[in-house]
Formats: sequence, C-alpha cells, structure tokens
Amino acid sequence: MKYVLDLLSDIGMLECKHIDFSIDMSTKLLPDQGELLKDARRYRRLVGKLNYLTMTRPDITFALSVVSQFFLAPRTTHLEAIMKILRHPKKAPGK
Repeated sequence: MKYVLDLLSDIGMLECKHIDFSIDMSTKLLPDQGELLKDARRYRRLVGKLNYLTMTRPDITFALSVVSQFFLAPRTTHLEAIMKILRHPKKAPGK
C-alpha cells in the first residue's frame, strides 16, 4: 500500500481519480504514435517501478507488458498509457 501511494506522490498523481482497468484491451499502441519523449529516463523509471509492483499486483501485468515494448523509444502516447496504469492501483492500494 505504501509503495503505491509513494509512487503516486512522487509523480504528482496522489489526488488523481482511480480507474477500474489499467488499459483498454482494444487500445493499440504503435511505435510511431505520438512525439518522442525528450527525456526517456522518466518513462523507463516508471516502467521499472511498475514492474516491481507486479509482484503484488498481477492485475497490471498485461498492461505493463504492452508499454514495456516501447522501452527504447517511448513516445507521449506510451507515457499517457503508463499514467492510466498508475491510476488503476489507486482504487485499492493495499490490494
């Protein structure tokens, strides 16, 4: 629970509303969709933190596998997908 809340606090999303699903199964993320991120370190750091979170939250594993495909050249749409994934554990951070 503390890890989820600390993660949301670190990125300024502590006050965000939760969502029921971390990623829409019909959503297609493409490698050339959106603008390249100027600093991909934030994206990679968030993917790593979410990867750690999958040990206790297997419900985000599929969504994380989708966004992990763009680890080398992340774009704005991929970062938006990560932000949606982060809103899902807020519903029950202690789950």
